[in-house]
Amino acid sequence: MSRNSKKKQRWKKELPPAEQMLLEFLPPEWKATHVLCVQSDLQPLTTGLIQRDMKDSRIDCFSFDKTVANRIQRKCTLLQEGRSISTEWNILCDSDFPTGDYDAVLLPLAQQFSDEYIRDLTLSAFHCLQIGGTLTIGSPQIKDYEYHKFLKSLFNKVTRIVSDTGIIYQGKKLQALVDKKNFLEETATREGENLLYAYTQPGVFSHRRPNQSARALTKLMELSDDSNILNVDCGSGIVAFVAATRCPAATVHAIDSNARAVKCTEQGIAKNQFTNVRTELFETGEGFSPESYDYILANKSYFSSEGQGETFLQLCLRALKPGGLLQFTTKQYQWYANRMLDLFTDVAIDGAVHHFMLSGRKLENPPSEPDLEIEPLI
Repeated sequence: MSRNSKKKQRWKKELPPAEQMLLEFLPPEWKATHVLCVQSDLQPLTTGLIQRDMKDSRIDCFSFDKTVANRIQRKCTLLQEGRSISTEWNILCDSDFPTGDYDAVLLPLAQQFSDEYIRDLTLSAFHCLQIGGTLTIGSPQIKDYEYHKFLKSLFNKVTRIVSDTGIIYQGKKLQALVDKKNFLEETATREGENLLYAYTQPGVFSHRRPNQSARALTKLMELSDDSNILNVDCGSGIVAFVAATRCPAATVHAIDSNARAVKCTEQGIAKNQFTNVRTELFETGEGFSPESYDYILANKSYFSSEGQGETFLQLCLRALKPGGLLQFTTKQYQWYANRMLDLFTDVAIDGAVHHFMLSGRKLENPPSEPDLEIEPLI
């Protein structure tokens, strides 16, 4: 990597998050009657507004992610317990934006969001606004010609404020759009004589892209019928669907912290007419019932940290029955492989074009399990 590329990467990491840009842009006296704060992570936005103590205002915090929503709820509760706050607040988690006549929507965007996801979020936020309501967007993107042009198609006037840290956009809704664009994508995968359908939306893993990690997992995984199978971070649900097809007498439990992923999996269940697949929306680290599963299937394509990797392996150990098998795909396999040798037996690694499947079996007589502390999201 060139020196300029490394410098550019460091500069991106040092940029303040879009949530902070929005808080700094809104003056201390700013207030609105009904505010929607969209949050994709734990950066302070809802909590920052609540601490301003805006009398006669109501703030709704919305996230697709159950983990983010629950942890912001806990932070807001602690704030309220520690001081007298007159601002009403509510935490929402769903697969779609809430329906409501908001007079202000705050939308922070992240560097890693795809262009399609950004447009989807923007249109959803626009539809939440009442006529006369204001959408304020914080974006780390600097090259924004197409997005600025898109915003001009929604608003008669777009205020655009550029700084070294990013761009703030603001527009007032003067008229409603006739229809809201549907970004749902249907894909089909052949499994033996069956054609399995899966759905994704922006924000769900591998939307409109070949899911190579799922393909690697389904190609290499070994299952037996009449078993309990847990699919962690199910995404579109395609891994769960393949497992349910290969083992029609098995029970497949598909879980995810992303409400959109759970909805997409439910749509795939209905389309494929599965009766042995069920879904649940859980906060990260939940849904691992002790010694309940014969198999755990997961896609861990991106390695977050050793702490989160350790938590994942320990949770799987807890959820597997003695002799149960963990099977998952990852790109960064070295740490997992070394740690699994300490925790599992029959550890195996199979390579499949940039994705590796790791498998390990829980001991028949495992030692006592440690108390787990889930590492916070970053």
